[in-house]
Amino acid sequence: MILNKETFNIAPVPASRPRVTRWGTYYSKRYTQFRKDFAALLDEFDTQLQLGLLSIRLDFFLQIPKSWSKKKKLAKESKYADNNVDIDNLCKAVLDGLEGRYYFNDNQIVMIRARKYYSNNARVEFELLPIEETT
Repeated sequence: MILNKETFNIAPVPASRPRVTRWGTYYSKRYTQFRKDFAALLDEFDTQLQLGLLSIRLDFFLQIPKSWSKKKKLAKESKYADNNVDIDNLCKAVLDGLEGRYYFNDNQIVMIRARKYYSNNARVEFELLPIEETT
C-alpha cells in the first residue's frame, strides 16, 4: 500500500558538503537555492505526517546536458545516468526537504530504493510506503 506518490517537477541537485569558515558554516549557492525552491514546491502539496517505519522509493530524472549531440541525447533519454553525481547525495538533498512534511524524522526510514536516469524533463518521483513489522 503506497502512502504517498508524488512527482516533484524540480531538477535534482546533490547535497553539498557544508563549508566551514571562521565566520560560519554555509552550503553552496546551488544547493541552498535548491533547498529554497524545493521547500516552496512542497508547500503546494497536501501532506500528512506518517508514524512508524517507512520505505522510500526515489527516481531522479537528471537533465540531459545541452552540450551533447542530438544523437547522444536520443541514445541517453530514459537510460540510467552514468554521470558523476553521487546518488546518495541526491537522496540526502530530497530526504532533508521531505522531513517534517511526510515524516517526523528521517530515522523512520529503514529502506530506500533510488535510481537515476537521464531525461529532457528533470524531476524527482517519490513514493512513501509503510514497513510492516513481523516477529
